[in-house]
Amino acid sequence: MKPLSAVALISVLILGALFIYVAEDIPDFGDPHSAPNRGVKLFSIDADEIEADLNQGVIPASLMDKIEETGLPLPIKVEEARGLEGELLEGEWDAFIIPLEKYYALPTTRFGTAPDAPKEQKYYLIMKDGDTLDVYRYAPVVRYWEEGEHETEVPNMVTYILADYRGFDTLGEATVIFTAGVSVILLLRRRGKMPK
Repeated sequence: MKPLSAVALISVLILGALFIYVAEDIPDFGDPHSAPNRGVKLFSIDADEIEADLNQGVIPASLMDKIEETGLPLPIKVEEARGLEGELLEGEWDAFIIPLEKYYALPTTRFGTAPDAPKEQKYYLIMKDGDTLDVYRYAPVVRYWEEGEHETEVPNMVTYILADYRGFDTLGEATVIFTAGVSVILLLRRRGKMPK
């Protein structure tokens, strides 16, 4: 076996093993509790007397201090988390923030009245795990699920994500595809008659 072939074979085997190692850590498709779909863990904190404050809708100072250390926005209120059916989830709380982005609802448009954006939004999930509380930052997709149709007045989730929330990305992708298509046409066009 030639040295170059041996190096290529070893590289392929190493990259294949690395791919399998990384693929094992990918969450199941559609798993609502995976980090991309639910939230990213920020930190843990002792649940000593904090749990009683959370049940009363009070944000404890120790929790506010830990959130402030992360540099993320401070919550304005906390309430018990609810499931998809509206049932209370024991040992889970949602903390809300006022979003930084500004929404300007036009009084009337040719499509009717523009919807108002929510004044506050869920941002943190606090879950009890034994004697500690784990604090997560919700993934953006949670907001898309809960507020997307209200904010955009589009019933299809894929459409309002691509056309509204990620509109500039979609425009950029369309521009790249259009440019590639024009380039291929220019490269393949005929310049005059072919000789016989």
